[in-house]
Amino acid sequence: MNTESLDDRLDALVAQYAERLSQGLSPDPEALLSQVPEGARGELARCLRLIEVGRGRGALAPVPIGPGTVFDGLRLERELGRGGMAVVYLATQLDLARPVAVKVLRPGLALDERHVERFRREALAIARLSHPHIVQIHGVGTGLGHPYLAMEYVEGPTLAEVYAKLPPAGERTALDLARLVGWPAERVLGRSFEAALAELLAPAARALATAHEVGLVHRDVKPSNILIRKNGGAVVADFGLAKGDGDLGLSLSGEPLGTPFYMSPEQATMVEARVDRRTDVYSFGVVLYEGIAGVRPFTGQTFVEVLDAVRHRETEPLRARDKRASANAQALVRRAMAREREGRYPSALELAVDLGALAEGRATQAHAQSGTGLRRMLAGVAAVNRGDVAEYKSDLVLLGLPLLCVRSSQRVPGKGLTARGWIAIGPRAVGGLAFGGMAAGGVAFGGLSFGLLGIGGLCAGLLAWGGIAVGEWRWAVARRATRPSAALP
Repeated sequence: MNTESLDDRLDALVAQYAERLSQGLSPDPEALLSQVPEGARGELARCLRLIEVGRGRGALAPVPIGPGTVFDGLRLERELGRGGMAVVYLATQLDLARPVAVKVLRPGLALDERHVERFRREALAIARLSHPHIVQIHGVGTGLGHPYLAMEYVEGPTLAEVYAKLPPAGERTALDLARLVGWPAERVLGRSFEAALAELLAPAARALATAHEVGLVHRDVKPSNILIRKNGGAVVADFGLAKGDGDLGLSLSGEPLGTPFYMSPEQATMVEARVDRRTDVYSFGVVLYEGIAGVRPFTGQTFVEVLDAVRHRETEPLRARDKRASANAQALVRRAMAREREGRYPSALELAVDLGALAEGRATQAHAQSGTGLRRMLAGVAAVNRGDVAEYKSDLVLLGLPLLCVRSSQRVPGKGLTARGWIAIGPRAVGGLAFGGMAAGGVAFGGLSFGLLGIGGLCAGLLAWGGIAVGEWRWAVARRATRPSAALP
């Protein structure tokens, strides 16, 4: 019996027991327990006891619901999908006569206040997010004993459905993708498939970055959780596994939640190790890999086989799957899917920037950093000049500082803006040779600079040259004079 059918069976037995009690009958718990595998009987017995306790206190146990059920101004129309934690229905919000998607916590889980509180907490956290590429939340509540989440209904296909309709890898074109997501053909004329896919997915990566900013990690990024609106915009959905901590999500049957094909190596260990935003970066890399290669990087006949492959096997290079894939795409996927978290993009925002570069046919940071030191250095400086999110540190380290460190002016979650290195370039730079809005070092160039040699609008140093200069030898541009002095001009 697979995980999903077992969860469905458990929910049906919970609902059956609650309904018989409400009718004044005395159902036999043992008869119900005998209908499930021995390993699931303990949790089912616990649910039945919770129903008895709640009945004694006058609490409302979840009653059977389905198409046609009305609660809290919502009429359920049809089921859209289900997983180990919840069932999603298409519903009509009666007062506004608009379609909404209603996610309902499974009846067995709804009996446990721990699961209910987590469901509510996560729903409220998601509701605080405001991003055009995150599914919007309309309401949170409990109806007929069922905790629910009402959200935007996205009528278009999922990315998984788009992938399923694409030609085989090597034959996919940008026009194929445009046709399936609803883009006009003119939008992708002359472009590669990988460039069009990167353009589609970049906003979704930025949406994840917004969630990460408030401490919310999705933990179940996969093609079926990326929805496509009618206008061709990708939106991230189903934060049902989202956590702000390292809890391991389990369904009522005790099976782990999440899709193994897209799990990061740290998730695949199946221990309660803390995960962070880089878990979502890894899963996003798998999504892109599958879109270009036409296959998932890791497969297996069973759940356990897939987890073992994710934990121990190396990913086959993207270009080995599709020779048309560019070196930039291969480097992007390789960095996103690095086995060790430290090797991945530090944030989804930086991943989104590289997706934007791939969409525009520019060199990605991932590719630049996989090349020679000179090539990486030039790419890092060029990225800063463009205003991209970027960080470059040379491999050569002297006395704990890299030979060259470059930081961009845009904010990167979890990182400061100061570049530190023997040669440092950034909004704030500290080093032997420093260039920045505010620079300090042996030789400093910047709007505000401090060093043995300082050049800038306001500078101080042994040798100082700027609008306002303080030092033993200074050239005060503001005074249009040049004379040695230790005083202000």
